[in-house]
Amino acid sequence: MNSFDLTVSLVVMRLLAGIIIATVQGVTLAAAAVLLGDKGPRHDGRLTLMPWGHIDLPGLGSIMLTGFGWGRAVAIDPDKLRSGRWGLVLAVLAGSAGLLLLGFLLPLLASPLLRSLDFTAGVAAAAFVRVAARLCVWMALFSLLPIPPLAGAHLLTAVGLLAPKQAGAYIGGLLVLASAAGLTQKLLTPAYNLIAPLLLGVDVAL
Repeated sequence: MNSFDLTVSLVVMRLLAGIIIATVQGVTLAAAAVLLGDKGPRHDGRLTLMPWGHIDLPGLGSIMLTGFGWGRAVAIDPDKLRSGRWGLVLAVLAGSAGLLLLGFLLPLLASPLLRSLDFTAGVAAAAFVRVAARLCVWMALFSLLPIPPLAGAHLLTAVGLLAPKQAGAYIGGLLVLASAAGLTQKLLTPAYNLIAPLLLGVDVAL
């Protein structure tokens, strides 16, 4: 994945995929928290498939430019979780599991889209679902990193560490630079190469 080998079509596909990814991960993480006992995400409006409640604009911009980004953080109160702080681990894992499931399902749409649409639209739609599926796997892994503003920041809370509220903005900027430089891909490639072939088959490059 070359973050700066960009075309207009790739940026647009990443934009659409980023909106879908932020929504699916946000809903899944919020639903897991609610099931574990914290009703806060329900009151915060995070149990919705409307994307605007789940999108973080800097995170979406990062996905468009580098292929890695983040959605709006889901606030979870560990004191309200039946399993305590370790419920945060379950919620974060649920968010990534939701993306992996989506990554598995999206390529299944490629053949039906090619058959049902005219040639140009079918090729574009099939290309989109493949790009989106690969992004789902990358983002499922990226989100597990225990740093704000990623969902994995909840893992810090699970072990009793609290990051300053303003840390997310500064670290987010560093994440964009690291992703643009290819460092994020290098870090996650071993895990991606292990998981992606199982979900996506041979079409795993991004």
